[in-house]
Amino acid sequence: MSDDRGPDDVPVDGADRPAHWYRVPRGRRRWPWVFMWVAILIVGAGAGLAVASYQLLGDTLDKASPDIKQVQDAQNAVDPDVPGEPVNILLIGSDKRAGKEGVGDPGRSDSLILLRMDGDQGFISMLSFPRDLYVDIPGKGMDKINAAFSVGGPAKTIETIKRLTGQPVNYFVNIDFTGFVTLVDRVGGVYMDVDRTYFHQNVTGDGIDDYEEIDLKPGYQRMNGRDALDYVRYRHTDSDFARIARQQAFLSELKRQTNRFGNLPEIPAYASIFADNVVTNIRSVPRLLGIMEQAITTDKDRIARTSIAGTPTMRNGASIVEAPQSEIDAKVEKWLHPEFEQGAAGVVVSPNAIQVSVQNGNGRLLDAETATGQLRAKGYDAVSAGNADSFGAPETIVAYADGQRDAAKNIVALFGPGAVLAALPKSRTPDGVDVKVTVGEAYDGELVAPTKPKPKPKPSADVVDTMSLVPLAQRIQKATKLKIMVPTRVPSGSALKVVRAYRVNTGGQGPQALKMVFSVPQGTYWGYQVLDWADPPLLEGRTGVVTSGGRQYSTFYDGKNLMRLAWQKDGVTYWISNTLDYALTPETMYAIAKSARPLDRVTLRPGAKPQDIPIQQDAYTP
Repeated sequence: MSDDRGPDDVPVDGADRPAHWYRVPRGRRRWPWVFMWVAILIVGAGAGLAVASYQLLGDTLDKASPDIKQVQDAQNAVDPDVPGEPVNILLIGSDKRAGKEGVGDPGRSDSLILLRMDGDQGFISMLSFPRDLYVDIPGKGMDKINAAFSVGGPAKTIETIKRLTGQPVNYFVNIDFTGFVTLVDRVGGVYMDVDRTYFHQNVTGDGIDDYEEIDLKPGYQRMNGRDALDYVRYRHTDSDFARIARQQAFLSELKRQTNRFGNLPEIPAYASIFADNVVTNIRSVPRLLGIMEQAITTDKDRIARTSIAGTPTMRNGASIVEAPQSEIDAKVEKWLHPEFEQGAAGVVVSPNAIQVSVQNGNGRLLDAETATGQLRAKGYDAVSAGNADSFGAPETIVAYADGQRDAAKNIVALFGPGAVLAALPKSRTPDGVDVKVTVGEAYDGELVAPTKPKPKPKPSADVVDTMSLVPLAQRIQKATKLKIMVPTRVPSGSALKVVRAYRVNTGGQGPQALKMVFSVPQGTYWGYQVLDWADPPLLEGRTGVVTSGGRQYSTFYDGKNLMRLAWQKDGVTYWISNTLDYALTPETMYAIAKSARPLDRVTLRPGAKPQDIPIQQDAYTP
């Protein structure tokens, strides 16, 4: 546990500021995919060395696939791996191994993620399940989904996921998190740009329950295993989206930076850590190599993440999460066909060849019959099937049987933006039905007439002019000798919350750096980083280069979202980091970057009306 201002931090104004004490409850561990990716990448790093590495992988799999009943039962529960077809891998995160060490204490799964690796389409998709999701566990009945592990280990968990999603499971990987810290430390740590302050320290004897301790300062830094663990699982004051965004950022940096590591003699140690903390039914070295190859080569823009949200509620005095089957089916559809696959227009399909079953899911009288008549008028062979199992569906669900996705996409277009696609599992597909429509509350009694999309207006930057940062930057430059460019435009509503002048690595020996953390009205944070380092590992992750106003910018996109914009001058690297929820538009980020000027040449644009912005140098950033 480091001090609030460690040896790598540089005093800006000479004032000692007290540490802040905040209580952060221990978070449930929802990051098994992080550990698995570490293991895949590190063990995979040795795969191309020589025949000896092939033997190493074989020995590792032998140890990770023990010939015990739990693994045998799980092997009997999985589906065959068909060559040329996508591979589905169930990741089970628990606090203990599912192997012989677990005798007498089956435990519960803390995390469940269904991983789909589609080599033909070139993407990886992840579907997450809340641990309290209330589901039907085969042979037990309704209970929280994490109870399946207690009832029957990986095998029962596999059966539960298959019943819930209607999708096959080819492999399972049960992960014990205790090796995560050791593994990250073995690879030398991971450089990350931390968006804000994460801090809590327990106080002995204060009579208040202790919680997980965390001490992470904002800014670009090399994380050790313990810090990485704290970072990816922190959940006290964040939304699920923010936590997933942090995990995704960590995964992306880990995946890329692993390729830089040259300590190949450590490969046997990495393999040992993998084997000691993972149980799996993957026993084929060639199959593992194929999985590793796709994991390593798939671009991060082709990695999709979907999670079932549901609604938290209480049942028999216990907190659970309930999700209607319609939501589960819709999320499975997104998992099967991620966003980057859904942009293409639907193939024209003859309506009279499509059998459509229409149910009422909103409770309004005769809505199913009305929609049925409208679909029949469009040429579809549609029939009303009465009421759905429950009412209150907000969106109209258009679920398709195997091979009828294009037909369903055409029907979704008829119901407009209030309709979503869903895959219809074979076990719940009525005989002869191609598409099943469950009319939701968004349906207003009319189908949508096709219209030509109107051109969208060109977005503009939402910024204000300010000189408030100049005096502060001048003091920091004088104290640190760091060459600083300061922005004179910031997003509307911004307030400076944290200013950190520091050296990147511990011991006060790394490059000089400055991190400014700003809040926005949405409650999240964007950052401005100055780094006296011409080639930080972060720059290797750029997705493009844009030249504007005589300056060259490196862009870092996450799908359609601009998450970072960087440039360099006189050997110093600068970048603007978007909020975790991408609250800043690209236009706003470019406006901030273009306004940055060296301190000896700071001027406002003609006609600017400067505003003062709130400034705090060491604020709590929940």
